[in-house]
Amino acid sequence: MTVKINDKAVSEAIGFILILGLVLTGIALVTLYGYPVLVKEQSSTDVKNMERAMIVIQNDMKSLCFKNVPYKESTLQVSGGTLEVIDASSYQGSIEISIGGSHVKQFSPGALIYRSDRSTEVITLENGAVMTRQEGAAGSAMLAEPRWFCDVDPTTNKKTFVIYLMNISADERMAKSGMTTVRMKLNSSSTQAMPVSSGEKVTVEYNSGSSGDYKVAWKNYLTSPTVGMKPKDGFQNTYEISGVNKLVIKEYEIQILGI
Repeated sequence: MTVKINDKAVSEAIGFILILGLVLTGIALVTLYGYPVLVKEQSSTDVKNMERAMIVIQNDMKSLCFKNVPYKESTLQVSGGTLEVIDASSYQGSIEISIGGSHVKQFSPGALIYRSDRSTEVITLENGAVMTRQEGAAGSAMLAEPRWFCDVDPTTNKKTFVIYLMNISADERMAKSGMTTVRMKLNSSSTQAMPVSSGEKVTVEYNSGSSGDYKVAWKNYLTSPTVGMKPKDGFQNTYEISGVNKLVIKEYEIQILGI
């Protein structure tokens, strides 16, 4: 007696198992290699968007300070991280200015800080400068510069060193993610003009605040041709400039009303 075995069902089952295995393998490969790339790309996009947003806020502050605009607001999307406002009194960082060794001004700027949730990028708007760094790593870079400069009168050949100080104040500490509107106004402004005697040097000392270490960014800016300062021998984070006939310090207090 001959028994015929129908193996059609077995072939279909094996085929289904093979196809399912290939599908699961493809999903595993995409999850293992593709998903981290997508997350990295999304994080990079979020950071780039926040860099542009911080520069927009910087321009709003310049309008308050230099164009006599009483109030500004900007709506932006804070994605993949948190935007935080730190009042100058809580910031801990400082800029100290001296003439010929005599103390002239000690100033704490406050800051707006973006910290990414998906990566280590930190973006800070401090004293009119937009800067970036990596959390836990040394080094920093300035994305948009503040407005410090040396002006030489072509008639008298006298040099004036102009320093702009932007103080960020807030009634309370603020932090926000998602859609937000940064609202700000100019509270006050003042100007100090001081003569600098021949042979005296103007000195600026920068100390990082609670937003992180931005000493490298400020060093590169202060020693650039735009400002023309040089590191002071024997001192850290201290820079000096000679040949100045007058020092002008323009200080502005910008209040963040809400985010």
